[in-house]
Amino acid sequence: MLLIVAAGAIGTWQAYSVSRLLEQTRQDETLRDLAQVQAFRAQDLFSDAERVLEAFQALFRASEYVSMDEFREFAGILLPGRDDLYAVHWAPKIALEEVAAHEARLRSRGLAPGGIFEFVLPSMEPVSVAPRPFYFPITHSEPLERNRDVIGLDVAVRFGGAGAPLEMARQGRVYTSSAFPIAQDRDGPLGVAVFQPVRFSGSEPWSLQQLRGFLMLLLRPGISLTERLEPIKGQSYEMRLIDISDTKPEQIYPREAHDWPTGPEYSFPLKLGSRQWQIDIAFDAPSSFSIVPAAVASLVAILTLVIILALERSFRQSSALLTANCKLSQLANSDPLTGLANRRRIEERAAEVFALEVRDGSFSAVCVVDLDNFKQVNDSFGHQRGDHLLIELAELFRRSIRGGDVAARTGGDEFVLLMPQLRSLGDVTVMLDRLLESMNMAVEGLNKTEWVSASVGVALSEAGCRDFETLQQRADRAMYAAKRAGKNRYMIWSAELMRAQS
Repeated sequence: MLLIVAAGAIGTWQAYSVSRLLEQTRQDETLRDLAQVQAFRAQDLFSDAERVLEAFQALFRASEYVSMDEFREFAGILLPGRDDLYAVHWAPKIALEEVAAHEARLRSRGLAPGGIFEFVLPSMEPVSVAPRPFYFPITHSEPLERNRDVIGLDVAVRFGGAGAPLEMARQGRVYTSSAFPIAQDRDGPLGVAVFQPVRFSGSEPWSLQQLRGFLMLLLRPGISLTERLEPIKGQSYEMRLIDISDTKPEQIYPREAHDWPTGPEYSFPLKLGSRQWQIDIAFDAPSSFSIVPAAVASLVAILTLVIILALERSFRQSSALLTANCKLSQLANSDPLTGLANRRRIEERAAEVFALEVRDGSFSAVCVVDLDNFKQVNDSFGHQRGDHLLIELAELFRRSIRGGDVAARTGGDEFVLLMPQLRSLGDVTVMLDRLLESMNMAVEGLNKTEWVSASVGVALSEAGCRDFETLQQRADRAMYAAKRAGKNRYMIWSAELMRAQS
C-alpha cells in the first residue's frame, strides 16, 4: 500500500512538473511574439516620424521660398495628434553679412528679440553668437507657441562634434543626435533631433556652398512609446529604450531609473536615422502556484484531475495571449501573405501624397488590379497554388513599380497601386503596358493549363478629387469596364466611359 501511495505521489508530482514546464515554454514563446510585434510597431512609429520629415523636405524641394504661413499650413496637415513630435524647425543658412537683415525680419514678427543666439552647455543659458562665416538660426517652427523661445537658435552649433549636422550634410546624409533635455521642457522626456539637409534645386554635388539649410524634427521617443504605442492588453510589462550607437549605451526612456520587472525580458534592435537603438520589453514574473494534496490516500484518485486542471489552465492562458497577439499582428502595416502594404498603409501614404500635389502641380494614379481567371486556378489546382500565385504577383509588382509607388493587397485577388507625382499620362500607361504583359501567364499542373491575366482600372487625381476612397471607387468601376471589354487590359475612368457603360 505504501508503495502504491508513493508511486501515486511521484506520478502526480511528475505530471505537474511536466505540465508546468510545457506551460512556461508556451508562455515564453507567446510573450516573445507579443514583445516582437510591439517592437515592430515601435519601429513603425519612428519610421513614420521620418516620413513626416521627408514630406517637409518635398515641400522645400517644390519651392525656392517657403513662407511662415505656408510652413504653418503644411504642419497643420501632418502634426495634429502627434504629441511625440515636439517641433519641426526650419533653419536656413545665413551668411555673416546677412545677419542684421535676418534678425530684423525676425523682430518684425515679434520673434528672437535678442537676435541669433546659441546655448552655453550644460546650463543652456542663451548667449549671442560669435562671428563666423555662416549661421543656421531657427526661423520657422511649429507648433510655434511652445517653441517661440528657440527662434533664432543656431542649431549647427547646438549639436557640434564629430559626425555633426554640417559634416553629415557634406555627405548628403541625415544626422540624428543623441538624446538630450529639450530647452523648452527641460524636466520633460528626452528629445532626439533629426537633421534633414536641404540644398538648392539642381545643385550637385553636396557641399556647404550648396546647402540651403536644415529641416529639424524634434522627436520625444518616450512619448511615442507611452502615448502612441497601443499597450499589450492583458499583460503587465515595462519598456526601456537605449541608444547603442556609441561605445557607452545611453538610456533614452524612461529618463529616471525605476523598478524593473523580474519576469521574462526580450530585446530588439530599432533605428532612427543614423542612430542605432535597442528596445527592452520585460514582463512581470508569472505567478507560481502549488497543489497541496488533501490526503495521501487521495493522490492517485486526483492525479487525472490535477493533469486536466493544469492543462486547462495552461490552454486558457495561452489562448488569451494568442488572441492578444493576433489582434496586435493585425495592426501591422503589411499583408501577411504577400508582404505588400495593406489598406491602412496605402491610405496613409495617399493622404501624404495628396497634400503635396496642391503645391507641386503633379497628379497621382490609383489603379485597381483584379486577376482574370483566378477562380479557375483555385478550382483546378487548389488554394495553396492560388496563394503561391498571389505571392509571385506581389514580387512582380515590386519589380515593376517605381521607387515611390505603393502596391497593396486589399483582399482576395485584388490589388491597388498608388503612383504619385506624375507629370503625364504616359508615366502610367508605359508601366501598365509592361505590367499587363508580365501578368499574362500560364499556370500548369495536374495535366491542366490555366491562363491568368489582369484587368486594371485607373483613376487620376485632379483638383476636384483628391480623396483616396473616391478614386478607388472610380478605378474599381473602370476595372469592371475593362473586364466587360474582354479582360487583359486597362481602362482609365472618365465620365464619358461611365456613360458608355450605362
